[in-house]
Amino acid sequence: MDLRSFKLHRLDRHLRVVLGDHRGQHPRDLHGDAFERVHAAAAPLLAELATRAGAELRALSVDGVAGVVRLTTATEPPRAVILRGPEHAALAEVLAPLARAILAELRTRSPDLPGATPSQAAFWEHLYGDDVDAGWELGRAAPPLVEYFAAHPPAGLRVLVVGCGRGHEARLLAGLGATVTAIDLAAAAIAAAAAATPPTLTIDYRVADLFELGRTPARYDLIAEHTCFCAIDPLRRDEYVDQVAAALVPGGALVGLFYAHGRPGGPPFTVDADELRARFGRRFLVDSLAPAAGSVLGRQGQELLARFIRD
Repeated sequence: MDLRSFKLHRLDRHLRVVLGDHRGQHPRDLHGDAFERVHAAAAPLLAELATRAGAELRALSVDGVAGVVRLTTATEPPRAVILRGPEHAALAEVLAPLARAILAELRTRSPDLPGATPSQAAFWEHLYGDDVDAGWELGRAAPPLVEYFAAHPPAGLRVLVVGCGRGHEARLLAGLGATVTAIDLAAAAIAAAAAATPPTLTIDYRVADLFELGRTPARYDLIAEHTCFCAIDPLRRDEYVDQVAAALVPGGALVGLFYAHGRPGGPPFTVDADELRARFGRRFLVDSLAPAAGSVLGRQGQELLARFIRD
């Protein structure tokens, strides 16, 4: 679930939200107790923005896609103050808790399939087959990866997308000229990814278990990772590292956006930079690993962008 934008109206105690997922964009409204909980979470942000505007605020509008914050003051007449670019980016630390408070009011997750584990296809078929949003579907390629691959085009590379889900990153990479193979454990995910792929793009979608990669002869120049590592059983993370290393040519790279949300339980299961260095450092050179820039509103400060090079 991607919080694309929201507008908080303080006078009439109303919040209008636009969410994005694989079905498109959807407006939602929060009133009553839900609004008051979000408004309480917004207090630090509203105080900082009031200082910037030089007056109390009547309304706050945030466009997470365009990177624009619009303030409307409670003065008469009201004044509009627009913050974008570096000014918008500087607000990430106080904007993120508000975004997560909004999502907490709106997000629902279907119970996991009884008796199934994340290592079993049935667990994921339940989510994709029933068209359930597990809470991490953005409906688009993750912005930090869009920015990274725009700066480092994969044209001509043999690329594997692991745990491709509905195929957003696979389509991004194929559109940039890569030869793409995309795998997922769930047949329903692969069917959805293939159905969303225009005929102008050629992607080799496969129902496959990433833990079987080392048994196949295919080798790739690049592996792309987004919400796959966080989906697997944490006890299998070293096994994941060994499998993706085996699937890369010597000197090949894994570029991943890792979810460092810090919450217990899962999936998605959290990770931190120290764990990534320790696990991938056994088989890879850690070329870069840093907090991601440009994450969606609900994940600001919770994603790590990494490039690991196979020894």
